[in-house]
Amino acid sequence: MPPIRLVHVTDTHLSATHDFFADNWAAFAAEMAAAPPDLLVHGGDLSFNGPVAEGDLAFGAAALARLGLPCRVIAGNHDVGEAPAFSRLDQPVNAARLAAWRRHVGPSWWLQDLGAWRLVGLDTALMGSGLAEEAEQAEFLAGALAGREGRPVMVFVHMPPFDGDVADAGFSTSVIPHGPRAALLDTCAAGGVKVIACGHLHVYRRLRHRGMEIVWAPPTAMVDVQRQLARRRRFPRPGYVEWLLEGRRARHRLVEPPRMFVIDMSGWTSVHGGTTTTLPPRGAGKAPQES
Repeated sequence: MPPIRLVHVTDTHLSATHDFFADNWAAFAAEMAAAPPDLLVHGGDLSFNGPVAEGDLAFGAAALARLGLPCRVIAGNHDVGEAPAFSRLDQPVNAARLAAWRRHVGPSWWLQDLGAWRLVGLDTALMGSGLAEEAEQAEFLAGALAGREGRPVMVFVHMPPFDGDVADAGFSTSVIPHGPRAALLDTCAAGGVKVIACGHLHVYRRLRHRGMEIVWAPPTAMVDVQRQLARRRRFPRPGYVEWLLEGRRARHRLVEPPRMFVIDMSGWTSVHGGTTTTLPPRGAGKAPQES
């Protein structure tokens, strides 16, 4: 029996009005058309600035739909905002932003059984938010793991659980906050999770923790070349991660399509507030070509 092919793409930052990354999305769409996966999982930051531009959510959802693929999506901070105490962009997640996500894209959390595996998608913006949905999502995860009937589990989150030190309790907008991080990792390690797939930091990376493989997918949007060369000694490139599920075994490979451009916005962000959301509009409101 051939392996099940799953593609994990993340941090696409799509928009009709701020279409800086349309060419890379078109290259990704062409790759999916040439070799359609059994399932596509979008790992968050579908939109450029969804918390304040609901049209970006609608645009991103339409771009996904045009691929014509079975698809699951989780939200990122550029889609629904951030936990209020950890809001670098001053866009705290709230009921209205969660409702917009559900209206245009889908549920905040989900599960799907695929072959021998159980896949679970979670919204990291809820972790540490104090919203009622935070407890509901934690209860959902516990139930999804308790009812897995021996299946290995792959969990998709937008923000990585941690970067260097899992015990680091310092303030961070780059990883899941320390309190909910510990609870998540304890639940996952005890509940049959074998893979945690994440994104958010716009770089490919892999590590192991308590028997779980944690794999960061690269973006299709911008990268920070200087920062990643200094931190990882690796030139960052856009792309995606392809997973092959063979029975209870999962293996992955990094894909860096040659048609994707390396786009580095760090010059702008260093001068204009450290965030791409300050970029001026660019685009005529047309969908990017996908061939």
